[in-house]
Amino acid sequence: MNPHENLEHVDRDGWFVKAAATMGDLGNPFYLEERQRDVWNEASAVGLQVVLWLGLGTAAAMVWLGGTPALPYAFAVFVVLSAAPGVSLLYAHKLGVHAEDAGRVLRLRLVPYVVLLVLFFVGVVRAAPSSTFGAGFTWGAAVGGMVAVLSLVGSGLRTRRREQRAKL
Repeated sequence: MNPHENLEHVDRDGWFVKAAATMGDLGNPFYLEERQRDVWNEASAVGLQVVLWLGLGTAAAMVWLGGTPALPYAFAVFVVLSAAPGVSLLYAHKLGVHAEDAGRVLRLRLVPYVVLLVLFFVGVVRAAPSSTFGAGFTWGAAVGGMVAVLSLVGSGLRTRRREQRAKL
C-alpha cells in the first residue's frame, strides 16, 4: 500500500506530479519491491549530493579561474544545480512531505555547501564585468543569493529555537 494514498490533500493528479513520475519512471516494476526501492532512493540521494558538491565546486572554480568570460556558464551551472533540489522539494511537498524542518535542514553536513556558495558568490562579485548592466546584474545576483542563504539559515535557526522552546 502506498503511504500517500490516505492523505486527502495530496495532489497525485496534478500535472507536476504526473510529469515528475513519468520523468522518474516511477511506474517501473522495479519500484514494487520495497528493499530495491529503499536502496535505490538512498543511492539517488547520495548521487544527488555528489552532483551538488561537484557542481557547486565547479561553478565556484569557473568564476575564480575563468573570470568575467566564465560568468554566464557558471550561472548556467548554478541554475541547473538549483533546479534538482528545487524539483525534489516541490515533488515531496505535493505529496504531503515537508522536508524543510529545522531538524533536517540545519546540520553540520551543510557547512561545505555554505562554504561553496560563499566562494561562488564572492567569486561572482570579483569577476563582475565593468559594464553598467553586467556589473549590476552580477552584483544583484550575488547579493540576492547571499541574502537567500542567510535567510534560510536564519529561518532554520528560528524554527529550531521554537521547537526547543516547545519541548520545555
